[in-house]
Amino acid sequence: MIEMIIDSIRVSLMNYQRVVILKEKIADRYLPIWIGPAEADAIAVKLQEVNVPRPLTHDLLRSVIGNLGVTIGSIIVNDLKNDTFYATINIDVGQFISGVKFEKRFEHQVEQEWVLFEWGTPYRLLVIREFQKSDKRFVEAQSADKSVIFLLCNTDDKWLIDKIYIDSRPSDALALAVRVGVPIFAEEMVLDKAGIFLDKETGKPVSQKETGAAGTGGKVSEDEMKRMSAFYDFINTLDLDDFDKRKS
Repeated sequence: MIEMIIDSIRVSLMNYQRVVILKEKIADRYLPIWIGPAEADAIAVKLQEVNVPRPLTHDLLRSVIGNLGVTIGSIIVNDLKNDTFYATINIDVGQFISGVKFEKRFEHQVEQEWVLFEWGTPYRLLVIREFQKSDKRFVEAQSADKSVIFLLCNTDDKWLIDKIYIDSRPSDALALAVRVGVPIFAEEMVLDKAGIFLDKETGKPVSQKETGAAGTGGKVSEDEMKRMSAFYDFINTLDLDDFDKRKS
């Protein structure tokens, strides 16, 4: 994963759609992500330190999470499929739970392992993987709708909810991140697909394929580049005249 910062919010010249521009913290590669106008305003309000009379939606979400006794650790832009970006909100929990029980059952004729535990009400999760770290056993399991992943940790025969990963639109995750001041990351695979550089002569955005720059997450196939053509067409509609002059 690569740490990013929010560089700016831009507008497409063709359809006036908002785009948030992320920049690598220690490099000159950028990641543009299209977002809705409401989410763009929510991010801009906080970045510009505008006072609002009543809590906005993301202010409310921050308060709810904080009052539950957990903290947001980071947000990650973790995938890009069919021109849609995906993100996760990573929550540090650190709460012991009771009544943990593993069970085997068949789903569509495939044997699957599930974990059931009491956390207010019974909660059933499908086990994704298990791994050992030092003397601790970790179990990664997801909810039935795949929107939430729990990282459970067993130490001294006690179970702990270590972290929760919540599926999110990047726009909502970023609006929350700027309110709690947590790090923003992007998976190397996403940057390999959609990261851009600026042409030094024209100031126009160019893809990594055009510059010959290589990301650290591996090469992007020709088929993937073809599927990304609509993305690069969209990027070329952005107003980036002052891009290289602006300081984050």
